Formats: sequence, structure tokens, C-alpha cells
Amino acid sequence: MASSRPWHCYSKWNRRPFQYKRSANHRREYARGGAQSKITRFWGGDKSIRWEDWELVIGLKSDKQVQISSNALEAVRITINSSLQKHIGRTSFRFRIRPKPFQKYRENRMLAFAGADRVQSGMRNSFGRSSGVCARVRAGSIICDVGTSLKNLPIIRDRLRIASMKICCSCQIVVLKYKTPELLKQSGLPLYDDKKRREIPIYELVIA
Repeated sequence: MASSRPWHCYSKWNRRPFQYKRSANHRREYARGGAQSKITRFWGGDKSIRWEDWELVIGLKSDKQVQISSNALEAVRITINSSLQKHIGRTSFRFRIRPKPFQKYRENRMLAFAGADRVQSGMRNSFGRSSGVCARVRAGSIICDVGTSLKNLPIIRDRLRIASMKICCSCQIVVLKYKTPELLKQSGLPLYDDKKRREIPIYELVIA
């Protein structure tokens, strides 16, 4: 069997997903089987402290509508969580991964030995079989967020920058919540409304 395909083959999506219910009806929209999710933990740090009690809540925003594999989500979690526990301590931050990999992606596996063209049917049955799971993310959605204090902001920005390299699209580091306007100004990051998916300009804060 050939090696796994590059993820850009599955990164784009523009239609509703196929269902994967367990059913005796073998229609094409019932996709059975496939690998389990690589990510099992979506939290990190100190969960006893509420999000509103942190000085800043920093998020990683997706700029495009993409599919993110469970392997990439696990890589993002390890990149951020393990390094922050080592450098600033478990009680100095709160971390979570927002998207959940529920969607299965399919692959029509091709044989790779000599004379395989006389054995396989090629793309004739191109629907394929379930190969793994991924998460569907819309443009402007938050992939992960970290609650912390202002003094730990440089290392968190660096880890989010490295985590953005694990994702198949460009990302932006934004502020989701803050305690005082002074902390927002000192952070030097844009303020973002994750519910309305839009960046909040400074003059709107002055009017409020």
C-alpha cells in the first residue's frame, strides 16, 4: 500500500458531510469503519479558575474554512500544553481545544506493487473507505484559546505561533477577553469577537 496522502487533499470542504451511522443498509452515505481520533484530551492547565478571572484570554483564529485532522489537533495540544507546563507551571494558565473531530474522511487506497494496474479498479469506485476523522472549521472560528496573565504573554504568543504551523491554513493570534483596557493595549493584539466572528476596532471600545 502507498503511504498516506498529503493533507491538502482533504483540507477543503464545501458540502454537507456523509453520515456514518451503523446500519444494515449499505448505501453510500453510511460510512463505517475508519481510524479512531488521535486526540482524546481537549483541556490543559488549571480548569478551576474561570475564564473571566484571567487577565487575558488569547485565541488562535482560522482565516479559512478548512478541515483539520485529529493528528493536527493533537500536535497543537502537545505543542502548547507541554511547553507551558514546563515554563510557567500548570496553575498559571488554562488551555482548551475548541473543534472536535467528528467528521470522517475517506480515501480510495491505491496498490503500489508491480502490475497493480491490472488488479485494481482505479478511480472507478472512488468513494473509498473511511481512513480517519477530522474537524470542520469555518473561517473566523477559534481553534484554541489560552487564559493567562500579561507577564506570560510572550511565551504564549510564541507557542501559538508554532501551533499555527501545524494547521493547513493561515491563522491569527487575537485577544478574546480582557480585564482592563490597559491590559488590552499592553498586549498589542487585536480584539476579536468569536461569536460574531469579527474584529472589534478600538473606536467602538471608546464609545462603549
